[in-house]
Amino acid sequence: MSLKINPKLLGAGLAAPAILAASFLIIPYEGKVVNKQGYHVAYVDAVGVHSACYGQTGKDLYGRTIKKGTTYTEEECLKMLSTTIKKFEKEISQVVKVPYSSPFQQAGVLSFTYNVGVTNLKSSSLLRKLNAKDYGGACGELLKWIYAKGIKLKGLETRRYTERQWCLGNVPQEVTLTYNTLMLAMVKQSSKTPTAILDMNGLSDD
Repeated sequence: MSLKINPKLLGAGLAAPAILAASFLIIPYEGKVVNKQGYHVAYVDAVGVHSACYGQTGKDLYGRTIKKGTTYTEEECLKMLSTTIKKFEKEISQVVKVPYSSPFQQAGVLSFTYNVGVTNLKSSSLLRKLNAKDYGGACGELLKWIYAKGIKLKGLETRRYTERQWCLGNVPQEVTLTYNTLMLAMVKQSSKTPTAILDMNGLSDD
C-alpha cells in the first residue's frame, strides 16, 4: 500500500504526529495556487491575508513579507511548512499541560493551531478543557471555529469536522498504518541500525 507522505517531510526532523498533521490535515485543507509551470503563487485568502504555499503568512523562508504574486517551488513550500510546524509544536507544548489522549489528537490540535494561530489557541475553551483532561469537550470545541470575519465558511466546517474526528482518535485505517510505519522507522533510526536513514519505502507517492 502506497502511503501519502512527502519524502521532504520525512527528512525535516518532525515528530510523527506533526508529519501526520502536515500530510493529512494541513496540506489538503490549506489553500494553494499553482501556475502552469508548477510554481506556487502567493495569493490573498478568503479573509484578505496575503498567503503562500500551504497557508503560510507573514514572512517567507527568506524573511521577506509574503505578497501576492510571489512564486515558490514545492521544495521551498515544504521547507516553510516544516519550519512553521516546528515553531507551532514548541509553542503548543508550552501551553498544553497534559498528555494527549492519542497522537492523532495531537495532530488535530496542531492542524487547528496552524490554521488559527497560537494566540487563539491560548485564549480558547478548547485549551482550557484539554488541560482539564476533558478530552471529548476539547474536541467538541473545534466545531465552533468555522467562521472567518463573522462569515461561516464551508471549507472550515469540513476541516473542523475532520480535526474533531482526529482529536477523538477516529482516523482512517490508512492514517493508523502510516503512524505505525513512521514509528517503526524512527525506532530503527534511533537505534542506528543499517537502516538508520529514515528510509520509508512505500510511504511516498514518488
